[in-house]
Amino acid sequence: MKRGNLAVSTALSTIILASVLLVIVGIASIVANNAINFQIEGAQFEQAKNIMLATDKIVKKMIFAPRSSGYVRSSFLSMTPQFTETGENLTLTIDADGENWTYQIPVNIVKIKGGAYVGVSSSQNLLGNASILLTDLAGSLGRIWVYQSDGAWISLDYSRTRCIYTGTSDLFNGSCYEPLNVIEVTLINLTFGVIEPDAQAFIIVQNLGTDSGSPLEVSGNFKIKVSSPDGEETKSLEELGGDSSKPTLIHLAFIKIEISIVKGV
Repeated sequence: MKRGNLAVSTALSTIILASVLLVIVGIASIVANNAINFQIEGAQFEQAKNIMLATDKIVKKMIFAPRSSGYVRSSFLSMTPQFTETGENLTLTIDADGENWTYQIPVNIVKIKGGAYVGVSSSQNLLGNASILLTDLAGSLGRIWVYQSDGAWISLDYSRTRCIYTGTSDLFNGSCYEPLNVIEVTLINLTFGVIEPDAQAFIIVQNLGTDSGSPLEVSGNFKIKVSSPDGEETKSLEELGGDSSKPTLIHLAFIKIEISIVKGV
């Protein structure tokens, strides 16, 4: 091989080698950057779960403390919080004595979307479940769950009713004391206040008061039905544990909880 051709061949090999090295370094840099972003956004998504759980914990503490409030410090660097008014309703119907009483609360949802590098393989309940009619104190009025829908999401809502048979109570009917079943029905009416999401923010929870109304006195093995966009569930007095041979006093509590998000410092 001539010396000139050898020089050209060496230079070409050097250029090819340098190009290959640049490609390898570029790919390695992209992979390393993606790995770092995956770790950061994954950690932030886990933090968002804790934010939702802490928010629900505050709501539970203030359910029966009108005009109380609390807050959760939060951080939304790669995540997007959304306060969604769906325009749909949770409907409570009490059917007794050939009459029915109907009550509605809006279905409102607090959601946080994870970053682009976060995914959820399957839906999972972190708190509560899809049931919309709870018949014991162990069930959670709040449901927090994660799911995948054009990205990873964490969702919190209170679109369910707690209906508890608490036993019997003697009520004076004007001439004597009469034993009655007592049913306690509780719903949380979630509303939204100021919405100012920022990288550093506070989620503020306030109990705006309870609308109890007048107790209902009904008789027989009446039915309580709860329906929402997620389905429908029905329980009778006897399924709740009551005695249908006695009249029943139903106490209703609609608790208005407002959630806001304001810029932190």
